[in-house]
Amino acid sequence: MTGVLGFATLAVAVATATFLLIIREIHLRALDTRVSNAVLGIPDRSSSSKDLIGWLSSVGSRYRRFYAQENLDQLRLVLQAAGFNHYRMLPIWIGFKTVSSFAFPIAAFSIAQLLGRPFNDVMIFTLLGLAFGIMIPRLILLVLKRRFDAAIRLGTPDMIDLLVVCSEAGMGLESALERVGAEMRETNPAIAQALRGLLDDLRVLPTRAEAFEKLASTSEGLRRFGTMVSQSLQYGTPLSQALRSIAVDLRRERITKLEERAHKLGAKLTVPMVLFLLPAMFVILGASPFLHLVRTFSSIGK
Repeated sequence: MTGVLGFATLAVAVATATFLLIIREIHLRALDTRVSNAVLGIPDRSSSSKDLIGWLSSVGSRYRRFYAQENLDQLRLVLQAAGFNHYRMLPIWIGFKTVSSFAFPIAAFSIAQLLGRPFNDVMIFTLLGLAFGIMIPRLILLVLKRRFDAAIRLGTPDMIDLLVVCSEAGMGLESALERVGAEMRETNPAIAQALRGLLDDLRVLPTRAEAFEKLASTSEGLRRFGTMVSQSLQYGTPLSQALRSIAVDLRRERITKLEERAHKLGAKLTVPMVLFLLPAMFVILGASPFLHLVRTFSSIGK
């Protein structure tokens, strides 16, 4: 019993110290920002959200040394596939994951202590909080990745059609990509963001083929586009012809998927019909004869 109380006291002390260190670091960062702005003559326009993002970035920059280089590269690919700028978002995401790994178990431990639960339940709550703190950032990133990939799949044929029009009008590749990105900024922000990243890679990377290969690894919806444009640039085939064939293939693939979903609809409607429609039909069709039989037998008895 003494060991259990000692462990609980140690856990509370660690949680309190962590919370105090977090508050101290936030206060020091805000104070440094205000002092630097006052020295430079910049008006204080800092908001709580910017302070929080900057604090998460600083935490992520400190804790990223605990990640292997392979894990960092994989996390960069996942962030880029979710529609984020991985250069800016990587330390913020590591900081958010680190804070959630500490915050959820501390919150679960505190709630269990306030509820007066026994020590075994407190440990179970703490372990569940740790599991939630580790898994919730991954689940959020997975949901954002699926939404970004769905938006990319939806807007890729339109983007390719606009690129065909721009290329046939005599525009260069970079200018065509920039114009299409500007045109699709309102209708499909995911495509516009992907094209901005592609333009940055075209300016930085040594060859265009590498930029389009990197674009192909960003999303499943852009894999065929990036691969075919890279091959077209490598072998010198006409770009407009390649883009037109990609657009036709993507639209045919979309129609095929819609037809497949329509064919599956009948089988999917079987379970709701059995559970909800058939019992109501049996009641409507069988209730009247049953009531007539009951009335007839009751009249015979009299």
